[in-house]
Amino acid sequence: MRPSPGRPRAVRRVGLVTRHSHPDAVALSQRLERELKGRGIKVLHDAESSAALGRPGGVARWEIARSVDLVVTLGGDGTIISVARHPAPGVPILGIDVGTLGFLTSCRPSEYEPLLDACLLGRATVEKRRLLTVSVREGTGRAHRHRVVNDAVLGKSALSRIASIRVAVAGKTVLRYRGDGLIVSTPTGSTAYNLSAGGPILDPTMPALVLSPICPHALTLRPLVLPDSVTLDLSVENDPRDVFLTLDGQEGVPFGSRSRVEIRRSRRVVLLARMPGRTFFDVLKDKLSFGGERENGTA
Repeated sequence: MRPSPGRPRAVRRVGLVTRHSHPDAVALSQRLERELKGRGIKVLHDAESSAALGRPGGVARWEIARSVDLVVTLGGDGTIISVARHPAPGVPILGIDVGTLGFLTSCRPSEYEPLLDACLLGRATVEKRRLLTVSVREGTGRAHRHRVVNDAVLGKSALSRIASIRVAVAGKTVLRYRGDGLIVSTPTGSTAYNLSAGGPILDPTMPALVLSPICPHALTLRPLVLPDSVTLDLSVENDPRDVFLTLDGQEGVPFGSRSRVEIRRSRRVVLLARMPGRTFFDVLKDKLSFGGERENGTA
């Protein structure tokens, strides 16, 4: 989609979020800072990158989108997810791929200049990605809410027994998964852990979610695609010790005997700046050799 008609949003402040352990990402961040300041734009760094660069201050990643008009990430998908989990209305994210996979990132380091120009002018093509809200409650206690871009995973540790996971939709039990765990994925996350576990690839703009069992104990347990209008309730029916809920691979929550998880579509969306003319199938072909052919036409 393109921005709505009318006066483009002025970009006066840009947040730079950098994979500070990667020298190429740090060098590109310093270059971008010089370019942006030369245009009279204020630059804010995330706190982790500021500390690694030996600079005081910086803004926490969970709030940087609220402080700027545009966020630029320099790293891989993990870097962009750390920001996308905390979106701000109307603030797009331009992800420059200084990583390995880069399903979420917008472009390579050699391609960013025209896309950055379009973002600064408010003319960039942006894509809405749906998020999930994950609420964790222990017994009758207060629910702790989290937001995920890719997935929420209920999984056991290496030495624990088979987990029996109950899934209810609208309060009615519809499934029981027995195995090593269960992945609840957004369409965006369908090319992440879900894909490795044998789940389907979804177009990332679809209004859906995927349930994919991890090493299921029965051949009849297969991935399931549901509309994202449903609300899921998850619980572990046998001993839940050594079972953890992992959110986007970045946050872990231990599971107790009275723990319950509710998963529903978030009211928030994240806006990702996209390269004009580059489709999701182009990304699949580039990253996964999707379709069985590479660029040179050989298998």
